[in-house]
Amino acid sequence: MGKIDAAIRTVVYGSIAAAAGVAAFFFLAIAAFLWTQQHYDTIVASGVAAGLFLLVALVALTVLAISRRRAMRAAKAEEEAASASSLPAWLAEPATLLMALQIVRSVGLGRLVPLTLAAITAFGAANLVKSPARANKRTEPSESKRAA
Repeated sequence: MGKIDAAIRTVVYGSIAAAAGVAAFFFLAIAAFLWTQQHYDTIVASGVAAGLFLLVALVALTVLAISRRRAMRAAKAEEEAASASSLPAWLAEPATLLMALQIVRSVGLGRLVPLTLAAITAFGAANLVKSPARANKRTEPSESKRAA
């Protein structure tokens, strides 16, 4: 319960601080507008206020772009680390291993070896046959080399 209470307090106090910061920013913007209006013109004061808000928006967009780029790099690094693992996820699944053990028990090891060899041979033969999509992928680079 201590971790949940700390998380709730963090959210509540963070929200209060964010609301107070926004209110302070708006009062600062109003004060800057009124000061600029008194010393210059209303149009100039409006332009200064617009420039202030534009500056805040540009800073926020820059920070957003930087954080998204960092998140994409972190996700890519995590994906590369996951793909470099020693076992595929489906092989590490206990249900898959139990299913394979049950198949070996029910079919028998003597019958399973020839079935496995036949399946490997069939997949190897299927890889040798060129599908139209695979043939197009292989011919595209050679055509582009000829055109260049």
